[in-house]
Amino acid sequence: MIKRPEEIVGSLLTIGDELLQGDIPNGNSHHIASELRSRGFRLNRIVTVGDREEEIVDFLSKCVTECRFFIVTGGLGPTDDDRTGSAASKAFNRPLVLNTDYMSWLQKRLAERGLAWSEQLGRMAHLPQGATKLGWEMAGFFIEYENIPCYFLPGVPHEMKTLLSEVVIPDLEQRFPHRMVYTKHILRVQGLMESEMNLQLKDLSLDQIGIDIGYLPQVGENWVTLFVTGESRSQIEEKIKKAEAQIIPRLGPQHISGHNDECLEKVIGQQLLRHSWKIAVAESCTGGLLSHKITAISGASDYFDRGFITYSNQAKMDLLGVPEQMLLAHGAVSEPVARAMAEGACRQAKADVSLAITGIAGPTGGTPAKPVGTVFIACVSPRKNVVEKYLFGGNREHIQESAAQAALALLWRTLSDDPNLHCH
Repeated sequence: MIKRPEEIVGSLLTIGDELLQGDIPNGNSHHIASELRSRGFRLNRIVTVGDREEEIVDFLSKCVTECRFFIVTGGLGPTDDDRTGSAASKAFNRPLVLNTDYMSWLQKRLAERGLAWSEQLGRMAHLPQGATKLGWEMAGFFIEYENIPCYFLPGVPHEMKTLLSEVVIPDLEQRFPHRMVYTKHILRVQGLMESEMNLQLKDLSLDQIGIDIGYLPQVGENWVTLFVTGESRSQIEEKIKKAEAQIIPRLGPQHISGHNDECLEKVIGQQLLRHSWKIAVAESCTGGLLSHKITAISGASDYFDRGFITYSNQAKMDLLGVPEQMLLAHGAVSEPVARAMAEGACRQAKADVSLAITGIAGPTGGTPAKPVGTVFIACVSPRKNVVEKYLFGGNREHIQESAAQAALALLWRTLSDDPNLHCH
């Protein structure tokens, strides 16, 4: 009889005062969770504790038997705040013993580098009884406790990633060959608020076919996320097709810009290539951010011609040909100026399409008539010229990011209006 796949669920403990105090982001958790999911493993909890030994001991003692595997990161170095090895010793009731092979290697390695040996460094060679050393160039060890594999990894990200990919995941795959398949599938939605999406989809019952639906707001767009569980990759793909067949008509296909990693700048690049069009960009308040987003896509040189960063009024006049009288009459942050900037960029570059952004990113410069966050975005194409006004909230960085993302969305809608449109 063929053994059916089963859910293999583990727990993750990340250790470090620097995580709890917000000194560094907990990127290790994100990497471990996503890598495990892609290989058919799931986490039932991610917990972060400080460098206090009693807290580490308490969590290990209580939670290690509630999962199929256990991963710990952090607290494995030679300093006084590295207490993970001692905590594992107490939690698993296994005394610390000297790993003589690792001690010899470590002493030799330091001598080769002309570094002095110290008893402090020797702490790294004392491991809980029965532990297997993981890697020689970095801290880490493995213990099997009551048939549960426990992997203790360093907190240094590149060291953790190395041991995770080269040791932990291969070992888990060998231990648990019959496991479920997990996939996170994303629908990128433009022009609908999170509440609107939820209203349209709230009566869907996808959990019956192994899909959990969620909503994830992003800057300038929103995501519908599908966490899909299946017994095989083909079954997963079939479930996604069935789910999309229900979701997309409810949201409206005109609101779906892409799936998974198909960001707007990537989709826009494909649209421009289909038309053999060149694009030029003129930016004021975003200071080159829009150009950066477009050119972050490999192959952008096939359609991106140039970008103008015209921050001052003089630059708008000199480089884009914006009339001085227009600037005096309407101000730099206005619909006429945004349109003139886009037209000037298109004209100067002899491009087919152009985008222009002008606005007030703050925190200073706002007025009652044009408060901070006021932004005008223009798009010029062979079919039509359009200018849209926005009022974004948040700090300067958020306003700039929102403006650049809104410009991409405007271009995407313009190019999507007529997919058969050809260049002039």
